[in-house]
Amino acid sequence: MKILHVIAQLPSRTGSGVYYSNMIEAFKKYNYEQKSIFGYQDEYLWEILDDKDQYPVVFKSEEISFPIAGMSDVMPYENTLYSSMTEDMMDIWKNAFRKRLEKAKEEFNPDIIFSHHLWILTSLVSEVFPDTKIIGLCHNTDLRQAKMNPHIKDKYVNRIHELDCIFSASEQQKDEIVKTYGINRDKIIAVGGGFDQNIFYPPKEKSYTDKTRLVFCAKIDPSKGIYELIEVYKSLDLEDLTLDIIGSPDDENKRKIEEYIKNDSSIKVYNVKDQVALGNELREKDIFLMPSYYEGLGLMAIESLACGLYVVTTEIEALMTLLGEEIKESGIIKYVPLPRIYDIDKPVKEDLPEFKENLKKDILCQIEKVREKRELHKEVKDKIRSFSWEGLVDNMNDIISSMM
Repeated sequence: MKILHVIAQLPSRTGSGVYYSNMIEAFKKYNYEQKSIFGYQDEYLWEILDDKDQYPVVFKSEEISFPIAGMSDVMPYENTLYSSMTEDMMDIWKNAFRKRLEKAKEEFNPDIIFSHHLWILTSLVSEVFPDTKIIGLCHNTDLRQAKMNPHIKDKYVNRIHELDCIFSASEQQKDEIVKTYGINRDKIIAVGGGFDQNIFYPPKEKSYTDKTRLVFCAKIDPSKGIYELIEVYKSLDLEDLTLDIIGSPDDENKRKIEEYIKNDSSIKVYNVKDQVALGNELREKDIFLMPSYYEGLGLMAIESLACGLYVVTTEIEALMTLLGEEIKESGIIKYVPLPRIYDIDKPVKEDLPEFKENLKKDILCQIEKVREKRELHKEVKDKIRSFSWEGLVDNMNDIISSMM
């Protein structure tokens, strides 16, 4: 079987990019022939597939002078907002991706295509490959773009209904896809998300220090609840705590976060170079914190659980459904009720005091477990391992085999 993978962004550095790369890596065990189309800039190095199997669209180049268009308005690399693109920019963008798609069609002629994000590029894939099986993958940021920019959706995203199948993160996300694109719900399959078991795994023996080590890892942006988290952390006023904030803020958030953490040496802000480095960092921590106001799946929470950390996160429906009651009842993860949300990822200010109080209570609960050095039951560890990429791609392979 010949598989073409398509994404409009860098094939890593964001949740959907990591998903894209991990899918390709996991499908290698089936010995399928795979090729890839993706956005590229700044001499970015990606080695999941050989150069001969890549059709990169190079941004900040003679072909496309502007940076990659990001599915989120805040990205971990230089990006262009879809909402700020002129018609000329959109034409340049579409023509560049069309050329790569047509070249892949001529040279490779795939049997099946995985196209990430239910957005402009996936619509274009349907246009260029009318006779090829195409599976679209929803990452939630596409639904957000559709809500924020309905004029772009109406003009440029008009072939999503032609997809043979759509993979969603959850059962709940199916409803959003149907509502946004008018898709037949029977075409949508909830597959969840996966983690790389070769990167995210528990240490052979859990080590403890005289500090309880908290960690946050995400885009450093208000939508991730980072500033409320810092306020809660400071209110704990415990000497045996540290907080590591892993991420790369833009200039505005860098100034803001520096103001929040000044004169507190127990808080560090830094970035890691890749997923392997992130896995190593997580294994040295005790509790992962994800107080986000908006997430498609919350894969970082699963990766942290796989590394043996306790987790405190907001009530992300897709994550709660995927992990199920057994993981919830084990106490390894605590879900904080969300404040009321508007504009997709902004909390109602009046709800924040209660939100922060609940966040504080759950963090203290997990701190107590770390102090007592509680060990996880083998059944819980095995259940977490079942959410690895190997398990997810086995499921995907069964689906595509039935389609051919």
